[in-house]
Amino acid sequence: MRVLEVCQEFPNRYYPQLGTFIKQSIDSIANQKVDVTVVSPKPFVLPFSTFPYHNFSKLPRIEHTEKYDLHYPRYVYAVPKKYFYPITGISYAYFVSGYAIKNIKPKPDLIHAHFSYPDGFGMIGLAKKWKVPLVISALGTIERKVAYEGSYTSRQIIEAMNCADKVLSVSEDLKLHIVNLGISEDKVSVVPNGVDTEKFKPAGKEYARGLLNLPQNKKMVLFVGALRKIKGVDYLIEAAKNVVDANTELYMVGRDDGLKKSLEKRAQELKIADCIKFIGPVNHEDIPLWISASDILVLPSLSEGRPNVVLEALACEVPVVATNVGGIPELMVNGETGYLVPAKNPVELSEKVNKLLEDGDLRVRMGKLGRKSIIQRGLTWEAHAEKTVDIYSKLLQGPFK
Repeated sequence: MRVLEVCQEFPNRYYPQLGTFIKQSIDSIANQKVDVTVVSPKPFVLPFSTFPYHNFSKLPRIEHTEKYDLHYPRYVYAVPKKYFYPITGISYAYFVSGYAIKNIKPKPDLIHAHFSYPDGFGMIGLAKKWKVPLVISALGTIERKVAYEGSYTSRQIIEAMNCADKVLSVSEDLKLHIVNLGISEDKVSVVPNGVDTEKFKPAGKEYARGLLNLPQNKKMVLFVGALRKIKGVDYLIEAAKNVVDANTELYMVGRDDGLKKSLEKRAQELKIADCIKFIGPVNHEDIPLWISASDILVLPSLSEGRPNVVLEALACEVPVVATNVGGIPELMVNGETGYLVPAKNPVELSEKVNKLLEDGDLRVRMGKLGRKSIIQRGLTWEAHAEKTVDIYSKLLQGPFK
């Protein structure tokens, strides 16, 4: 079968940290002998370093990889997002569909959009024109938060999922939110993301820290993710005042989405700035080392779908302290592979982190059980791909065949 995989947030040579889990998903689908073509639309940008994501202008229209061709059509991303985001979806539909009609040949048997907005909304018209099924992946914040805001964008998101032939939810919890939006329950299938247990495995703290040039004699708490409000990083800084000291450091790994300066300022006010290290984005290939180097992974999110970093930490035998939101409880066993805490609660967050920091045997025991649970439940990319391709096949056996 020929499948057009569409996702604006897909890693590229200039921004390799974008959508790494989307690439893992698509790679695993391609490994199932599916003829994949990837379209990763990019905004028109000015080629000056003062503009965000200016390197998008350097990307070619098409790249050829071992597994698939990768296209970078351009579209207008309207800013400020607060006021003009609905226009982005309309622009996406116009420019990307036009590009696909001219350049994607032969036409695919099915379109899979990896975010409900703008990818899913933008592909509605093209799927109808080509008369092929449309599959949309629902990953979390868009469907759990933005779709409920009552805005025009909210209506676009709901329209996209209603028009889709299948919606793939990363968790049971997210499926409930989607159905609550009025999407037919029969249309929604839960397809969890996976983890590569060969890449994400314990590397040994001393070895990992040596490669990353990190101190060997300190305890290390790790956060991996974008510095944005929805990730609860401001609550993490508040919790850190009761965690970090001369022997314990907090490492923040991930791109800055506009909060770094305020977080640094708050850390200075709390007199803990020297114990908090803002690393910035790193290559996804290095994430297993960062996790293996750490004693605990912490994820204080306010909303989540089914975050891969939790799977990755457990696969590396590192216990997790995370908020009890979204699909996170489906990944962890509270008190056995880590601890779940309420969102927006820095006191309990720090208490659970300290409990693990004070008990090395407990960290080891939880870590080993975490990896064992991942393997036993088959939470791998191969299982993810098999389930996804089975859904493709069933759709193609229907009226679109």
